[in-house]
Amino acid sequence: MRRKDREVTDFDEIVSILAKCRVLHLALVSGGMPYSVPVNFGYEVREEDGRKKLSVYFHGAGEGKKIDALTENVRVSFCAERFFGAEGGEEPCAWTCYYESVIGFGKAEILFGAREKSAGLDAIMLHNGYKLPAGIKFIAYNAMALAKTAVVKIEVDEITGKRHSKK
Repeated sequence: MRRKDREVTDFDEIVSILAKCRVLHLALVSGGMPYSVPVNFGYEVREEDGRKKLSVYFHGAGEGKKIDALTENVRVSFCAERFFGAEGGEEPCAWTCYYESVIGFGKAEILFGAREKSAGLDAIMLHNGYKLPAGIKFIAYNAMALAKTAVVKIEVDEITGKRHSKK
C-alpha cells in the first residue's frame, strides 16, 4: 500500500470498518473480462487454528451473470467503503476525500445445503439490521424461497483496510 499512513492493519479494526459498510462491490471474471457488481452482504468471523478468519456472504438469483462468472472462476475480489466527504481549496490538486475502505481477496463457493444457505442468509440479515426475537437462535426461511436463492460464501484469504479521517 502506497499510503502507509492511511493503512489499517489490525484485523478487528478492518472488520469494524466492514461492519459499517452497507454495499460490497464484488469483482469477478466473466468471459475473460472484468465484471464488478454491487451486492448486499453479511459476514462472520471465526477462530481457526488460532487465527481469526473471515467469511463474507452474498445472495442473488440462482442463475445469471454472477453465477456464470463464479462457475467459470471462483477467485474473487471485493471492496466496501464509507465516504465521508471531500474538501479543498482553489487548486484542484489541493482536494482530498475522507473515507474508510476494505479490500479483500478470496475463493467463492456457491452453497447448496439448506443449513449452510440459511447460515449465510442469517449473516446477511443480521448485518443489515434484522433483530432476532428474544429466545430465537436462527431465522426461519420459506423453503421455496430458500431453494430458489443462491447464497455464496467467500473464504477471505487476504484483507486490507484504509482510512483517511479529518484531523
